[in-house]
Amino acid sequence: MKSWNDLKELKSLREEIKSSGILENKPGKLSSISRYFQYMGYSYKLMFKEKELFVFVLFQWLSVLMGYYLFVMMLYWIPPEVWESVEDSDGEGGSIADLVLFLWMFVCIGVATMPLGIASACMMVTHFLHIEGKPSTVAACLKAVLPRLWGLWLFTWLDGYITVNRIIERLPKKNDRTPRAAKLLAEALYYAWKVATMGILPNIVTGRSIKDTTKNTVGMIKNHAMDILMVRAGYSLMCWIVGVGTYVLGILNFGWIQDTFLTGDMPSDIANFYMLAGVPLLIAVAVIQIFLRPPYLLAISDIYSQYMTNKGEHVLESEPPAAATSAIVAFGIVCLGMLIVFLFREQLGIMDMLATPYGEDYTPKN
Repeated sequence: MKSWNDLKELKSLREEIKSSGILENKPGKLSSISRYFQYMGYSYKLMFKEKELFVFVLFQWLSVLMGYYLFVMMLYWIPPEVWESVEDSDGEGGSIADLVLFLWMFVCIGVATMPLGIASACMMVTHFLHIEGKPSTVAACLKAVLPRLWGLWLFTWLDGYITVNRIIERLPKKNDRTPRAAKLLAEALYYAWKVATMGILPNIVTGRSIKDTTKNTVGMIKNHAMDILMVRAGYSLMCWIVGVGTYVLGILNFGWIQDTFLTGDMPSDIANFYMLAGVPLLIAVAVIQIFLRPPYLLAISDIYSQYMTNKGEHVLESEPPAAATSAIVAFGIVCLGMLIVFLFREQLGIMDMLATPYGEDYTPKN
């Protein structure tokens, strides 16, 4: 994968998979969780045998933590007039501040998904090396993953954006007039994308071309449809349980946060709330990253290994391409750009853009 055009082609897979009818045969919840527990048992055994998996698990969690707090940092820059205008608005329209926040969020996702993608890919490579009887170490995993860094980063960036955007869309909105049919379609497309990624990611990790990735993804899903749907359903259900627990924990702690940390100063209070609300959120992410995501990634790896073996092909390429030094340079440039924005936000006019109120008729209060 070498360009955004390749990503667009992969993204079109969700429409193809959605229209194939495979997703209509959803497995039962109990059978899905039961099957997922089987992969959890295998995952934990492999983690204690291949200790480097713990390193990759920690790396994933730190990546999410970094991305979240990088985004929250910008909330402290927004002046009180803008927050007040949001309260007074009818939820329609937007401002330059919207665009700035969106771009900052998008870049935060990109910065977080580089290490997240590397960690996820290394976990998959650990499984591939294990089943081939080869030694699995942090160095061996990185040696297999880094040559595919461009494709891995662009894909995980796109997947991260789609995931975050779907989460935001699910949140309650003021005067929400979105038709129910549109919401159901959006959920169906999101589900199709998540099922498609179960085939996309291992193909990228193992160095397949965009053409082979598309072909293998469709073939893998068609040949192992029930296994894939059960793993996806089991993982989703377990994540929902953790998510609901996090939501309840956040509600229970809201009063304590309000009494202890909120001062009545609107911009600080909102930023402080998101900062503190991130604690139960990141606890939930830790639970998912440590206990739920490793079995999910290893289950995908196992299904992919079976599919490629049945095709008579090796899972890992014997001759990986040259290391993607340019991807690391690009990542460094993105990080440097964020640092420049942070240090020189006033000189660059970022603070003025964030001070642009929502709506044309809003007049800042004295």
